[in-house]
Amino acid sequence: MESEDDQVYIPQVKIELKPRLHQEFETVDDVAKFYNRYAKDAGFSTRSHTTATSKDGTLLLRKEYVCYKQGNSKVEGEKRKRGLPKVGCDARIAVVRKKESGRYVVSVFVEGHNHPLTSPSRVHLLRSHRGLSKVNKVLSEQLSLVNVQKHKQFDFFGVQAGGIENIGCIQRDFYNYGRACRQQKKGHDGDLLYMHFQNEKEKDSSFVYTIESDEEDRVKRCFWADSISRRAYSFYGDVVIFDTTYNTNRYGMIFAPFTGVNNHGQSIIFGCAFLNDETADSFVWLFKEFLNVMPGNAPMMIITDQDPAMTKAISEALPQTFHRYCSWHILNKFSEKLDAIKYRDYYQDFHSCIWNSSSKEEFDSRWIEIIEKSGVE
Repeated sequence: MESEDDQVYIPQVKIELKPRLHQEFETVDDVAKFYNRYAKDAGFSTRSHTTATSKDGTLLLRKEYVCYKQGNSKVEGEKRKRGLPKVGCDARIAVVRKKESGRYVVSVFVEGHNHPLTSPSRVHLLRSHRGLSKVNKVLSEQLSLVNVQKHKQFDFFGVQAGGIENIGCIQRDFYNYGRACRQQKKGHDGDLLYMHFQNEKEKDSSFVYTIESDEEDRVKRCFWADSISRRAYSFYGDVVIFDTTYNTNRYGMIFAPFTGVNNHGQSIIFGCAFLNDETADSFVWLFKEFLNVMPGNAPMMIITDQDPAMTKAISEALPQTFHRYCSWHILNKFSEKLDAIKYRDYYQDFHSCIWNSSSKEEFDSRWIEIIEKSGVE
């Protein structure tokens, strides 16, 4: 029986993104960009490895880039607190310089990994992919429009230019702030997060927020919404999208925005939250806080991923709201549920069935046909 250590994980990416032997590039920078783009779609992080130069050091003759889990961690048997643990992965790409043209040609490409790959919803957290994705760019722009993610508002998180995944706040930061305030005998009024929200409320009387802490005064969860967000909900809140795929960092709190779409087809923000876990209790608390401050009724529909705790919480806190799963999350499950060969051969059939069926009857018929054809009954 094949052990987990013997498994090989082959990335499922578009053929045009995959490196190939003898492929040529103008510069080494082009190689790095291409391999990193491939890695992002594949679900792993990259880093520079070996370099060989000419004797006089003027020419770069060979360059290698590897999976970030190449090599072995210095401390065995312990999970490193920062970065990704090294597990001896052999995935890599190497290029050599052609003497005649000066271009760089792929001489080595190892495709397989000895570890599971990161899901698309988490890949932006990997070290070499922390630039903004298209989704995060749109979200960041909309956050700015509704006065949620301006630098002055997130200064207390130490955020620099970048996306939501770059908010540098973790649970330990909240705890340290609270502890420092208690030591200085300033109480809750001295808490930086609380002070920030209070400052926003002074500028916007319709700004609302709620903070819950544990017995050690560490923030467990908080929710906030400003006047623009609440007004937007009164016009466009019939359908709400709730997403928890964003993190402040790898070990940090979960960023959970409520979003929608306005009459121009633009993404808009209704409210935001930080949660320290994804339990049904946390979601019930958040949905109730959301309903308490939003004008009008509960949304007619809410779209989420397939999280069981979220499903349970919606049935309790939003019993009259239609709950639907996001098609993007559903389609991304195919790479996890199907083996590599079936995914390669039948994914487009499933995709077409989902998106191009014009009626329930047509969908059911095509779905059964694909299931039988692919042998995944």
